Amino acid sequence: MRLQIVVTSAFAGLSALSFAVAVMHERRMQRHRQPGVSYRDVTLRRDGGWRRDDLFTAEGLAHQRQASRFGLLGVVLALASLLAWVVLAFLSAAA
Repeated sequence: MRLQIVVTSAFAGLSALSFAVAVMHERRMQRHRQPGVSYRDVTLRRDGGWRRDDLFTAEGLAHQRQASRFGLLGVVLALASLLAWVVLAFLSAAA
């Protein structure tokens, strides 16, 4: 049981850290909106302003890519945490 908690906690912690980095890049992206574009203009869109150079500068789009990358990594790590929990629970029950 202890191994199960340690492994899943490590994955969950890395997932939380990855989500925090994604949010950091999302906030930095918002600092690089094109002149005259408001926060509301880019967040309440159906497409989310994804890859729109008329909304963000090149640096803002780079932060957008990083936010996406770390957000996806966070989801993968969260799923890995759940999978590790199930697999280690099955192995400890079988032993």
